[in-house]
Amino acid sequence: MIQNFDFNVGGTTGQFCASLAEDGTRRVLISAADTAKTLVILDASGLLGALKAELEEPEQLVAHAIRKAQSEGLIARALATGEIQETSL
Repeated sequence: MIQNFDFNVGGTTGQFCASLAEDGTRRVLISAADTAKTLVILDASGLLGALKAELEEPEQLVAHAIRKAQSEGLIARALATGEIQETSL
């Protein structure tokens, strides 16, 4: 499941995509659409994250991860620093 979205970083709108990890873990990966380079990893580990991952439909889980990454500035930070940002869902 992949969801594409636009996001404004530093006055420039870029295209990004978010997807569930294919390795069976409860992670959502956000990357730049043109390079597929991972920028943010949101992990649904721990009790609350595991419950969220079990109860939410995959589309809702990915949408929640996108909102969290945007609101916490994780995408902008990853682009500015060149380092993958990791957080919990």
